[in-house]
Amino acid sequence: MEHSYTLKDGTELIIRNLTMDDFQLSYNFFISIPEEKRKYFRSDVTQKSHLEKRIKDADLGSIIRRVALYNGKIIGDSSLEIATSDWKAGEAQLRLVISPKHIGKGIQYALAKDLYNIAHERHLNKIITKFMRPQKDLMKIYEKLGFKTEGILPDYVVDQIGDEQDLVFMIATLEDMRKAYDFIGDWIHGDHTTIGAGEM
Repeated sequence: MEHSYTLKDGTELIIRNLTMDDFQLSYNFFISIPEEKRKYFRSDVTQKSHLEKRIKDADLGSIIRRVALYNGKIIGDSSLEIATSDWKAGEAQLRLVISPKHIGKGIQYALAKDLYNIAHERHLNKIITKFMRPQKDLMKIYEKLGFKTEGILPDYVVDQIGDEQDLVFMIATLEDMRKAYDFIGDWIHGDHTTIGAGEM
């Protein structure tokens, strides 16, 4: 499933599923992110064995991984991990990573809109995201996407260099995200700004 998006600055994006053919592109993308940002990631994404596993996990279907490509290079990575337990039915966890060189162009909003459509098709009703408190840029992005902070757990996780960090939980219903559409529409050009069935 491949979609094209044109951002307001003219950037042409292709958003599609991550595949094993993207292994080197994915590695190049993650090592291009400065270490001071990577240290807050849940896993060490510079380990090739980990990158291979995350692609294989996506092939199993419970984790949807989508990448944004520009001129043949990955500049954004997103995932939607769908809960499998009965008591969490209808929930999924969202993660977004954007190339620092392309922040400010609206790539994260195209990825979020893309994943919203998938969540709608899967009949999900609630999206959760978790990240370390120093990732203030992520909090701003998620707030603009309709997420609200539900809790902060002090010193709950350890970053990649071993320091304890607070963990932030944010939640949005699909309706919350749909209401954020006007903001996203300011970044995406063309037919993709028309709300239709299954769209944001």
